Amino acid sequence: MSVARYDGQTDWYESLASGEGHTALRAFAVDMLGPGPGSCLDLGCGTGRAIPLLLGAGWSVVATDVSNDQLELAREVAVDAELVRADAHDLPFEDGRFDAVISLLTHTDFDDLDVAFSEAARVIRPGGRFVYAGPHPCFGSPIVVRGAAADLDDAVAIIRPGYPEPGWRVLPFDADSSAIRSRVGINHVPLGALVNALIRSGLEITRLEEPGGDDPPIFIAVSAVRAA
Repeated sequence: MSVARYDGQTDWYESLASGEGHTALRAFAVDMLGPGPGSCLDLGCGTGRAIPLLLGAGWSVVATDVSNDQLELAREVAVDAELVRADAHDLPFEDGRFDAVISLLTHTDFDDLDVAFSEAARVIRPGGRFVYAGPHPCFGSPIVVRGAAADLDDAVAIIRPGYPEPGWRVLPFDADSSAIRSRVGINHVPLGALVNALIRSGLEITRLEEPGGDDPPIFIAVSAVRAA
């Protein structure tokens, strides 16, 4: 397995992941998943910040990430979870291995969302649960500029052209920048493509939310079940 995009980026990522918005999103998503017992895969766990919440909700947790650096830090908070280095596009688990899968803030990191969601669906038992929560494709994407503009009263967000075109958006690397595009890039996926990837995977959507207090919302959260 090659070097992952997030290897060497752990300190920067932790400063991002520990923020108030991401912390609230993790709590919302775990509540959306609901309580255990059962086995739950944390797909793309990063530095493991959702794992204590999942354990607290009664789940037996297996967590995966493609980044060795992220998993090294996750091990410090996941003493009661099993951590496995794995690519979300090719999971090393048998069909129906888990009662639930949760994946947070990952869809903009996947090279192929259809493959990643199909793999997630494959390892969920029939009737099992799935939750995804991450950046809102419409309002949390690279085409959105946040903050008030001098010539617009009470501006919250400016939408620039480019939303319909999926694909990677990357800025030149800047070690002093906190921007994701300057660190690892963002794979922009329009809302329709995100929802349709879930549908094509065989997951049946049961709920869709836009959590948080931002207007327009920064995040989106979806729950689904694996068809029997």
